[in-house]
Amino acid sequence: MTSKKLTNVLKIITDNLMQEQIPCSLIGALALSLYGLPRFTADIDLLTEARFWSRISLIMKKLGYTCYQKTKSFAQFDSEALGKIDFMFVNTPEGKDILKRSIITGDELIGTYHVIQPTDYIVLKLMAIANNPDRSQKDESDILAVMNLYKNRLIAENFEPLDMNRVYLFAEKFGQKEKAQRYFDEIFGVSNKPGNFGL
Repeated sequence: MTSKKLTNVLKIITDNLMQEQIPCSLIGALALSLYGLPRFTADIDLLTEARFWSRISLIMKKLGYTCYQKTKSFAQFDSEALGKIDFMFVNTPEGKDILKRSIITGDELIGTYHVIQPTDYIVLKLMAIANNPDRSQKDESDILAVMNLYKNRLIAENFEPLDMNRVYLFAEKFGQKEKAQRYFDEIFGVSNKPGNFGL
């Protein structure tokens, strides 16, 4: 569930990024909603390339935002009037590929935007667990929720099938392959082999 204010802010932000030809895709709770799992959120999470940081910073300042945390992989903005926006930055060819693989989709409530593939959502959540184990309970819950959508054939049809081989490839890089296998076994059963799952 999302508020009208949130969707208005999302449109303002993405319109400004598009005017500057800065690619971005939805991640986080809004992506989950477009996969078919509506979830209340008061925040907007966007994926983009790190090389656009200086231009993003200017856009956000112009819109009345203050950056209160910045690292090489993310930036967090807040505005008393408009709320919070988090940017996650990709720097590598693999990260940029996640942006390229995103699709344009939407619904009547949220609108139409680029959103990352559900497989890549799981990949980013595994990376988040590797980077910050303290958040793992929430991230694990999101991974299992996406896998359940595939298991129950509830994932929106315009998304790719779940590619567990891709998940395992990245999970190994992040030192999370055993966890990824455990999630898969929990949802799909140990007798199933990893591959592509979906409609």
